[in-house]
Formats: sequence, C-alpha cells, structure tokens
Amino acid sequence: MKRPVLFRVCAGLSAGAALLGGALAVVAWQRAGLPYNEQGHYFDGLVNVHEQSVLVYALAALAALILAGALAWVARRARRP
Repeated sequence: MKRPVLFRVCAGLSAGAALLGGALAVVAWQRAGLPYNEQGHYFDGLVNVHEQSVLVYALAALAALILAGALAWVARRARRP
C-alpha cells in the first residue's frame, strides 16, 4: 500500500476510534452517576441498567482510545519520508 493511502486510511480510522472512545466514555460517565439500588440495578420504567455495565463501557472506551492512539502512530510513521 502506498504511503499516502496508508496515511489517509489510518488517520480516518484513528479519528473514528477516538470518536467512539469518547462517546463510550460519556456513556460510562452518565451511567456511573445513576442512583442504583442495593442489588446494583437502576430502573426508570423503561430501561433496567446494571451497575456492572459501567465497567464494560469504560473498558471499551479505553480500548477504543488505545486503538486510536496506535492508528495515529501508524499514520504518523506512514507520513514520514
């Protein structure tokens, strides 16, 4: 693959992964602030949210942000002559 194409692909995927990681971090932050009962459940009449899901969202956000960093590093390396 030629360097300019590799740079564009990696830069685009890096931006997408960063947006996904940011969105998942926001969801994790919002879910962490919900008032859970003794069993670790939050129910508002429509949705039943489990307290353990906050950890899953946070780990997914961390993985997406690490992937974004790795892809940005590859894009930076591909841009060099």
